Amino acid sequence: MNNSLTRRWLLATGAGLAAPTIARAQSGLPHRPIRILIGFPSSGGSDSLMHIIAGALHSQMSRSITIDYKPGDSGMGAGEQLKKAAPDGTVIAFMPSATMVGKLTIRGFPFDPLTDILPLTLAGTYPTTLAVSPKIDVTTLAEYVAWLKAGEPGRARFGTTTPSSFTQYFGTALGREIGVPLEAVPYRGARPLLADLEQGRIPAGTGGITSFLAPHRGGRLRLLMTSAAKRIAAAPNVPTALELGFPKLQQSSWYAFFAPPAMPAALVAAWTTELRAALESREVSDQLLQLGFQVETSTPAEMAARLVADFQSWKEMLDLLGLKPVN
Repeated sequence: MNNSLTRRWLLATGAGLAAPTIARAQSGLPHRPIRILIGFPSSGGSDSLMHIIAGALHSQMSRSITIDYKPGDSGMGAGEQLKKAAPDGTVIAFMPSATMVGKLTIRGFPFDPLTDILPLTLAGTYPTTLAVSPKIDVTTLAEYVAWLKAGEPGRARFGTTTPSSFTQYFGTALGREIGVPLEAVPYRGARPLLADLEQGRIPAGTGGITSFLAPHRGGRLRLLMTSAAKRIAAAPNVPTALELGFPKLQQSSWYAFFAPPAMPAALVAAWTTELRAALESREVSDQLLQLGFQVETSTPAEMAARLVADFQSWKEMLDLLGLKPVN
C-alpha cells in the first residue's frame, strides 16, 4: 500500500482506533435493522460462524440482525454489494481471506479489497482441510495416495468450496507433492460439495475446517489432514500436513468484518467495539472453537495493515505455484 492510501485508510478508520481497547460506543449505531452480508450460500462454514456471532450481536445491541446471503464465485458477491452499500452503519460484511485472494486470481473481480471496502476487525483464523468421500475405502492420506495411483485418472478430481483461492491451491499443491496431478472442480460454497462427497459423486474436496468439521463428525466425509501448524483441538485425531511430511502445505486463513468504504469514523469505531465485544465473549469464542475457528480480533488499522501484508505474501505464494496475478 502506498503512503497516500495508508493515510486515507487511517483517516477513514480514525486514528484513535489503533488503541488496544475501545470504549463501548453502541449509541453511535443506528437504531434500525442490521444486515450482515456473506458471499456463500446457507449451511456452509460462513453461515455456521455467522449465526453464532449474529446471535451474540442481537443480544448485545438489541437490534434485528439479518444474515444476507450473496452467493457467487469465491464469495465475491458480499464485497461487490458492500462496495455499493450505504455507509450508514446498517450494512456490514463477513468475508474470508479466500475471497480476497480472488482479486489476484480472477479476471474482472468486482471489488478491490484494498480500496473498495473498509476493515472493521479481524474475527479469527482457521485451517484448510482435505476431505474424502465415505464411499471410497480411504481413512488416511497414505491410503488416499495409494487409491489415486491404483485407479483411473478420473480419481484425481477434487471439489473446492472457493475456486481460484488457496483453498483450491491446497489441493493442487498436494498433487505436486505426491506426484499425482489433481484436477480441481469448482463449487459455489460448501453445501453442494458436501452433498457430492456424501453420495460419492466426487472422491475428495478441499475447504475450510469450519465447513467440513461437522460433516466429518457426522460421517458425511472423512478429514485426512489440515493445513494448520498444529492439530486442532476440535479435531485432535486429524493430522496436519506438516506432520505428514508436507511443510509447503502449511497455511492459515482468516475471516474479518468489513464496512462500506465511506462509513464515517464514528460508525467504524462503534461497529468495531460491538464486534470485538461479541467475538471476545467466552460463550461465543468457545462455540466458534468447536467449529475449528480460533477467535482473534484487531483494530481497523491493524486489519488494514494485515490485508496489505497478506496481499504481498499471497503474490509470493502464487509465484511459488507458478501462477501470475491476473489483476
